[in-house]
Amino acid sequence: MIGLFGGTFDPPHLGHIHLIKTICSQFTFSSFYLIPNYQNPLKQRGPQISPDQRLELLQTAITDLGDQVRILDWEIKNPEPSFTIDTLQRFLKTVSEPTVFILGDECFSQLRRWKSPRELLLLTNWIVVKRNEEIMQISSQMLHDLNIKDTRWIHSNHLAYSQDRNWIRFCDIEALPYSSTQIRNSLAEAWKKNTLDNPPQGIQRSVWLLIKEKRLYSVGESK
Repeated sequence: MIGLFGGTFDPPHLGHIHLIKTICSQFTFSSFYLIPNYQNPLKQRGPQISPDQRLELLQTAITDLGDQVRILDWEIKNPEPSFTIDTLQRFLKTVSEPTVFILGDECFSQLRRWKSPRELLLLTNWIVVKRNEEIMQISSQMLHDLNIKDTRWIHSNHLAYSQDRNWIRFCDIEALPYSSTQIRNSLAEAWKKNTLDNPPQGIQRSVWLLIKEKRLYSVGESK
C-alpha cells in the first residue's frame, strides 16, 4: 500500500512530522509520498515563499524519516492551482499497489468542494485524522449525496463502500499544537525584532537554519 499526503508545507513543521511518523507506525506502507502543492485552489492567497524554497525546506524536514518517505514534486513544479484528481489519475498509471490518501477531518469534510469528488472517492482509499466525532456522520452523508450508496461500517472507524473495494479509516491521532500560519507569524516577528538565536516552537532546527540562511519569511519577503 502506498500512502499519499498532500499539503502546502509553508513551512513544514513538527506537526507534519508527527503525523507522518504516527500514520506510518499504524499502517504498513511500501512507500509514503508527500505531495507539496503549487497553490491550493481553495485558497485565494498563494504560499509566501517560492516553490523551490518550500521544496528545499520539505526535503530538509524529512531527512531523518528514512527512504520510505519521499516527495512527489509534480504539483509544486507545475505553476497552476493543484487538483488532487489530476495528480492521482497520473500517479495511478505508474503503480500497481493500492493507494491511500491521508488528510485531516476538516479537509475531508470539504471534499465536495474539490474537483471531481465522486471520482476521487472511487479512485483511492482514505485515512482521515479524526479530531471531531461528527466527521463520521458527515462522511456517510457525503458518500450518499455523491451517489455512493453501497456503504457499510466494518467497525466503528472503518467505512467500506463500492462493493468493499474502497474504504475510509478514521484515526484518532493527537495533533501537536502547531500550524504553518502561526509559525510564519512567529518568523516574521523574529526577523522584525532580530531575535534569531532560537527557532520558533514547532520547527526543526535544521529547517530553521535553512530559513535563516535564505532569509525566508522575513518582513517584505517576496515570492
